[in-house]
This record gives sequence, C-alpha cells and structure tokens, in this order.
Amino acid sequence: MTKKAVKSTSVIQYQGLEFSEADCVKKATAQFKKDYKGVELESLDVYIKPEEHKIYYVGNTDLVGSVDL
Repeated sequence: MTKKAVKSTSVIQYQGLEFSEADCVKKATAQFKKDYKGVELESLDVYIKPEEHKIYYVGNTDLVGSVDL
C-alpha cells in the first residue's frame, strides 16, 4: 500500500501582511525570467524578508535578484 503525500501550504503573517510561500516562489521565478532572459532556471532559493517588503532569490546557485512582496 502506498502512502499519499500530505498536502500542505505555508502562509506567512507579519504586521498585517499575509502571503503564501507558493506566491513568493511564483514572484521570484517570474522576476528571474525578466532579469535573466534566455537563461534556463534549474534551481531557485528564495529568501522572504517581510520587514523589507522584499523577496530575494538566488537562481542556478549564482544569479541573484529581488522583487517586492
């Protein structure tokens, strides 16, 4: 018998703001594609800093950028 994967979401609440981890990843991915046109995204690390209203990312281990929350 195979186990079903547990479905989960992450929501960050900070000083009246509310945003999901998935939305932050989508925004970072979209910004990467704008910043690095033609570069295939192979990996993405996302750093959410609500106190700065920013999402920072590192794509493909060495391509960095940010986008507003």
